[in-house]
Amino acid sequence: MILLLLGCFAAAPAETTAIREETPAEVTARRERVAERRKGTDIICHRGASEHAHENTLEAFRAAFELGADGNEFDIRKTKDGVLVVFHDDMLDRRLEAYGDVSDYTWKELQQFRFREPGKFGSQCRIPTLIEVFELHRRYGGLMHLDIKRNGLDQEIAELLTKMDLWNHVPYCNHETSPAILRDPRYKPRRYKGSLYANRGEVFPESIMAMLKNPGDGVIVDDPRGVAHSLGRKLGKLTKEPVLPTRLQRNVNEAIPAEAKLIEVLKSADDWNKVARTESEQAESGKRIRARALAVEQLLARGTVSVEALSALEDRARNRSLHKDWMYHGFDGAMAIRTLLHLKAPKAVAAARFILWRDDPALAPVVDPRWKNPRSWTDFRVKMVIFPALEHCPGPAAEDLCRDYLALSDEDAKSIGPPMFEDAAKALLIISPKIETAQKLLKHRLQEVRGRAILICLSRVNEAWAREALEKSAPHALDYRVE
Repeated sequence: MILLLLGCFAAAPAETTAIREETPAEVTARRERVAERRKGTDIICHRGASEHAHENTLEAFRAAFELGADGNEFDIRKTKDGVLVVFHDDMLDRRLEAYGDVSDYTWKELQQFRFREPGKFGSQCRIPTLIEVFELHRRYGGLMHLDIKRNGLDQEIAELLTKMDLWNHVPYCNHETSPAILRDPRYKPRRYKGSLYANRGEVFPESIMAMLKNPGDGVIVDDPRGVAHSLGRKLGKLTKEPVLPTRLQRNVNEAIPAEAKLIEVLKSADDWNKVARTESEQAESGKRIRARALAVEQLLARGTVSVEALSALEDRARNRSLHKDWMYHGFDGAMAIRTLLHLKAPKAVAAARFILWRDDPALAPVVDPRWKNPRSWTDFRVKMVIFPALEHCPGPAAEDLCRDYLALSDEDAKSIGPPMFEDAAKALLIISPKIETAQKLLKHRLQEVRGRAILICLSRVNEAWAREALEKSAPHALDYRVE
């Protein structure tokens, strides 16, 4: 049946959005497969199997099926010219070399932006269209959890479900933005037993078995291997080629301004601690913040390491701009500390430590009272880039920063920002890939840290230190190995 469903999955260019016509035999086989999945406990991968390919990509969704999952949860947005695409974040800059929101760009423009950390598929890593994602799930007879990110998209999505005969593929859908789907009698919802990805319970048999005893129909995970193994499913071999090889030629960056000009832009920041009040003032402030952020990234593209440039970057990192809109607040500082760490600047780790531990009283005018979070959380944009960037700046100081953070209590971590224990653990094991480091993380008080250590060791299980760490401290995880 699977061979019948996948037999026509031939490579096509990324631009293709036409809906393929199914044969009657394919329709029958697909519907039977979907019905089978709905009979038992389903495994849904949150944004795809993102340990094995970039989240919300065709390769991550395919990996989920290859590793025993029944389907995927994914996020739906719309481009400026009306193309439905799959992408999670409100801001592009965390994942792409771009600023703003998906809706700010046409589909053609969006395809030009490169991913910051594309993973093993490199230049083939890209944002897929919703039709491409639907088609992949149709071919695998897979289930789908639709997370519609904006109001007003649900009717168009419902029409596409009808056109592609996919209503029975959708057992889960978010409620706030989906009335056209939720009210349709063809929508047959199921109920989750619960989630295992937030604290990495997905790689611990005791957590998995406890979850499977809960009432409900499905389990949502980041990595499906643990649950699939517990349900007696065979883990398949991961495909190494992209799902739909693209012939897209991304634009080469325009000429980068001279270093002196970029430094001048960074230093033109007398307004960094002046909070814009009116709507027009905030718009102008936002433009200046983005201009500084762009100058920072252009310095990184130049590979700049002059004393003057590094000094300007550090000043921007430590004195990030204040803004009432979270999309702009601290954005120039975030790009600055990221760049310093990527450049392995001498004072980069010290600046990162300062930023991570900072709880700045100057934040008072820009704190959004709706969220009722500690004041320090307002700086999340600056803080959240540090551990991923720290992976590019290995050394004793970086290791000490990670270890000091991992030694914090939950209360102390929350007092300085949103907790990032798992990010700290990942950075530490990447910059210190040793059995001693792994074993300490595998004994950490937090399950999310232990789980992250397991996942990294599994990704490098062919290396002696990682295999030995698992054999000594998490032997069950060796059953989750895949080629």
